[in-house]
Amino acid sequence: MNQSASQKGGHGKELKVTVFAPRSPEGKKFKWNEHMTVGAAADEAAKEFGYAQGTPTLAKHGSALDRDKELTTAGVRDGDKLELVDIGGGV
Repeated sequence: MNQSASQKGGHGKELKVTVFAPRSPEGKKFKWNEHMTVGAAADEAAKEFGYAQGTPTLAKHGSALDRDKELTTAGVRDGDKLELVDIGGGV
C-alpha cells in the first residue's frame, strides 16, 4: 500500500481506496488521510501509475471530483473504487 508523505499524521481517519487508471488493467491500493486534498491524492496516484504530464484528478462513479476539496468533503469513503482522470483532456 502506498502512503502519502503529505498526510496529516494522526489527524483524521485513514481511507483505504483502490484507484484505476486508463493504462493499467489492475487497480492500485492507496491509504490516504481523509483531510488530504483530491488534487494531492490524484497527483500521488498519477505518479504511482507512471503519468508525468497533465492535471490529474480522481473520479467517482464517472464524475470528476474537485481537486481543491478534501477527500471526505468530495465524497470519498473508505473502500471506494476511484478512477484516475485528467481534467485537461485525458491521462
